[in-house]
Amino acid sequence: MSGSTVIEDPGIPLVSKSNGKYNRYMDTQDSVSSPDSSSGTGNMSSTFGVTNKFENIGYKLARRKQLINRRRVVVNVEFTFALLGILLMLLETELYIGGVVTKTDAGSIIIKCGISITTVGLLIAVMCYHATGIQLLMTDNSWEDWRLATDFPWTHLKILSELVVCSIHPIPGDIKVPAYGVDGQTRMVSLDAIFSILMLSRLYIIGKFTVVHHRLLTDTSTQSLGALNKVKINTTFVFKALMSTIPGSMLISIMLGILFIDSWAIRTCEVFYNPGSPESSYLNSMWLTAITFLTIGYGDIYPSTYCGRFVSVITGLMGVGTTALLVAVLAQKLEQSRPEKYVHNFVSRSQLDKVRKNAASDVIKYALTLWRMKRQGVGAGSKRTRVYGKLLQSIYKMREAKNEKISIGESSVGIIEVSKSVIDVYEIVEQIQGEQTVLQGKVIDMEEKIRGIDEKLDVLLARR
Repeated sequence: MSGSTVIEDPGIPLVSKSNGKYNRYMDTQDSVSSPDSSSGTGNMSSTFGVTNKFENIGYKLARRKQLINRRRVVVNVEFTFALLGILLMLLETELYIGGVVTKTDAGSIIIKCGISITTVGLLIAVMCYHATGIQLLMTDNSWEDWRLATDFPWTHLKILSELVVCSIHPIPGDIKVPAYGVDGQTRMVSLDAIFSILMLSRLYIIGKFTVVHHRLLTDTSTQSLGALNKVKINTTFVFKALMSTIPGSMLISIMLGILFIDSWAIRTCEVFYNPGSPESSYLNSMWLTAITFLTIGYGDIYPSTYCGRFVSVITGLMGVGTTALLVAVLAQKLEQSRPEKYVHNFVSRSQLDKVRKNAASDVIKYALTLWRMKRQGVGAGSKRTRVYGKLLQSIYKMREAKNEKISIGESSVGIIEVSKSVIDVYEIVEQIQGEQTVLQGKVIDMEEKIRGIDEKLDVLLARR
């Protein structure tokens, strides 16, 4: 470029000095505009070397909306392929367990080929989802290079792990491996049992599907607030929001999902290893899952395979976590709201006032009774002792009501009350300061008037 010097150093981006200013180029081909460009000048396209498309806020918002809609479509495709593959897997497994087909029959192979086709479509959709996410991150940060939007190696490991999870499925054919049971026997078991159970891990896409269709993601204001406050609107955020709004429905859905899925997994493990075992019945598997989930464990039914034991351990861990969520939700729901606390405290203090007044009246009554008995010359006896005991009880009840009322008043003070008290004190201080200012002005006026009177008196004295 004429009129400028280019400084090039290994490891340092190209820097050019033109008109006393340094401009850094991220890409020399994109950063320098040609002399016959639309601007009519040979200057650089921007100060920092990025193209002008991200400098246009209208283009940036339109591009972001387009990518969000594209991501929603991609997630719909993911959800469709994942759900279709799981349904085909369940169909093939149930047909095999029922003895309708074998692993080498044409029907089983055709269904498994359909599962493989849906798996390929799912893997392509997963790649498109991550590509769209990278483009969305580039648009939000005005980046031109996609490598800036990836955090090596975590982003690559995340994509690779998701691809591995989604690629697991029963392959066509019948591959058998030796399986060891807890009874010490070894049997040849089809790998489809393990692959079918691991294929259920695709259900995580339900969370992704819920996120992209939730109002928190579709609402523009929520996205703007999240971007300004550095809050990611993801699956965790939506799960917390749902647990805050509909905790009961969420917990029931989670528990029912764990019950049916883990019951089917335990039954599949047991029926592939020992078709005649009690655990191979779906109802018995549901009973085993329920007592494991509730951490009861009667011991009447237990898994006879290591695969079933593994699923039982996962079920127990899920039961402990869900129980903790249930306790937290119940504690939150049983806690009184602030208006309810105000009403309860007001009623309690009113009742304590009545108790204290009644106790005070009893104290006066029994004190007068003792004084009258003393005037009448009644000596120490059971009647006087009984009246004296009632007097002490009334005094104790009056003091107890007073202390309990004080404790209720102290416990009812919260952050709202403290802030209100601070505001009231601030307003009082401002009012006092204003009154002091007015008073100070009046004092100054009085001093000026007194000074004027002194001057006039001095003039009169000087004339005499």
